[in-house]
Amino acid sequence: MSNFVQDRRPPVAPGYAERDTELMSPATQIVSDKDTYLGNAASDIGRRIADDQLELFVVCHPAEAMLQQFAQLSPEFMAIHDIGAAISARLLGAVATASSRKLQKLVIRRQGYGVALATLQFVELPLSPGRNLRVYTTQIDADTQTRRQLAHVLLAHSRLAVVMVGDLPAHALDSSLQPLRESIAAGPWPNRQMLMVPLGSAATLPAQAASLAGHSGVTVRTTPQVSRPADAWSYISGAWNRLNSAPESARARATAPVPTPAAAPPKVHEFLPTQPLELSPMPGVAAQSLAAQATGSPGPWGEYVRRCAAIKGAIECCAFDIDTQRSLAHSGTPRMADRLAAKGTMLQAVMTDSAKVLGLGASHPDATITLDHHHLLLRPVPGHPRVVLHMVLDRQQGNVGLARAQLQQVDQALLGHG
Repeated sequence: MSNFVQDRRPPVAPGYAERDTELMSPATQIVSDKDTYLGNAASDIGRRIADDQLELFVVCHPAEAMLQQFAQLSPEFMAIHDIGAAISARLLGAVATASSRKLQKLVIRRQGYGVALATLQFVELPLSPGRNLRVYTTQIDADTQTRRQLAHVLLAHSRLAVVMVGDLPAHALDSSLQPLRESIAAGPWPNRQMLMVPLGSAATLPAQAASLAGHSGVTVRTTPQVSRPADAWSYISGAWNRLNSAPESARARATAPVPTPAAAPPKVHEFLPTQPLELSPMPGVAAQSLAAQATGSPGPWGEYVRRCAAIKGAIECCAFDIDTQRSLAHSGTPRMADRLAAKGTMLQAVMTDSAKVLGLGASHPDATITLDHHHLLLRPVPGHPRVVLHMVLDRQQGNVGLARAQLQQVDQALLGHG
């Protein structure tokens, strides 16, 4: 085996003795192989460049590159996906905070150019000495097609695929599940275990899950409705522990490809949480809301914002009082609550004043502002003329028309106004 010699000593400046430089830097080091020299782990995807970041240089499409990595390394990981919501990244951040772990990034770059093609977020959780579990979110920073392909690659090759399902009407849920249903049917889909975690009413979800699995042999389980990270993580960790506490022979059967897909009937079960084994529940986050981390009054406005924040593409959501410019409830980055309230009040005042100047009379403005990558929705809450909702919607993930329709459903369900 060849050795790589790395001389890390700087040249000796005039006036300095050799012994002085030895105090400032280590002497020549002998390393056994190239991977050690570059600081790479043989079983890791990408090269670590910081304690919270890895890089993977590719010459092909990012999804194809990840497939190659999975085929070569056979990693055991979990993937958390969103349908009709944008929750998984927030949940991953809560898990990282609760377990005192860093939220990490895997940046996929074009070989020779360094251009970032996609950025994946994950957290590594300790299972046992020398063994970590990597948990990915499919909220990936990439173009729409790349993000979708990478998400399905992660779900298809994970040990456990988790799908966070927003509060969607039956027809919208069916259409939202269709791309995933097609990917499972088209294959390859070596993953055998999927967990559906509803954030809203789950009346039709078990039937939809049956349709999702088809004859693929994938076991789909549905948890009860959740509203807090601790509840969601309890079900997710319970599913992982139950899966990994099974005898080795059963685990092998669960992950083995099904020889004849048509012969395997769909398996859909109501999920029952199990006693935690290796993967611990989240401590210290019981008071946090999953879909809406309320920074103001936790009463009905907290629930209202939680339902609004579950709409697909929602990044920030704030219900505020226009008289006091105070946030009543907020979902998203905590520091944004006051900003959304203040700027929302300002926009509301400008639009109201413009209507008066133009002779259009008094009004309660309802506006959509389109930016390069986002939409701002500003609308009065029905039945509460001094309360306004200010929402930031991702243009790539969300649809303004659908979001408005779902907001009307929330108004009708919680406030009695449609």
